Amino acid sequence: MTELLDMIRQEPVAALFGACGLACQLFWPLMRSRTGLLTFQFGIGASYGIQYLLMGASSGATVCFVGAAQSLVAHFAGGRPCARFLGLAFLPVVTAFVFTNWDGLSSSLALASCCLVMLGRLQTNMIVLRIFLLAAAPFGIGYDIVVGAAPALIGGLTSAGLAITMLVRELRGRRDESELAYFAAAGMLV
Repeated sequence: MTELLDMIRQEPVAALFGACGLACQLFWPLMRSRTGLLTFQFGIGASYGIQYLLMGASSGATVCFVGAAQSLVAHFAGGRPCARFLGLAFLPVVTAFVFTNWDGLSSSLALASCCLVMLGRLQTNMIVLRIFLLAAAPFGIGYDIVVGAAPALIGGLTSAGLAITMLVRELRGRRDESELAYFAAAGMLV
C-alpha cells in the first residue's frame, strides 16, 4: 500500500490515467451494447497506455496502445467484412512485440490474455464477445499476480465478477425473449 501511495505522489498524472483505466475496466462489463463495450475497451487501453508511458514502462504502454487501436478499428468497422481482417492484423503485431520482450510466464500470460481480448473485440454477438473477454480474465489475473500489480489484480477480479453477472443476465434475457417468441408464434399470447 505504501508503494502505491508513493507512486501516486511521484507520478500524479500517471496515477490519474491509471485511475481512468481502472474505472473503464470496472465499467465495461456493465455495457449492454457492443459500441459501449468497445468504447470502454478503448478507454482501458488508452488510459493504461498513457499511465505506463508516463512511468517509463514502454512495453506495457505499447501493448495497451495496440489494444486501444484495435478497439477503435473494431468499433468503427462494426460488422463489416473488413473488420475481422483489420482486427486480426493486430494479433501478429502484439505477438511479435511480446516475443521480442519475452520474460517467461508473465509474457505468456499477457499474450494469452491480449489475444483472447483482441479476438473477442472482433465478435458482433454480445454473448460471444463477453465469453471471449471472460476467457481472457484468468490470464490477465495471473499476469497481475505474477508481476505483483495489486491494484490491477483487484480491478481484474472485480471486472471479471461483474462480467460474469452481466453474461448471466444477458443469457437469461435472451432465454426469456425466445420463450416469449415461442408463445407468440404458438398463438398463446394476446
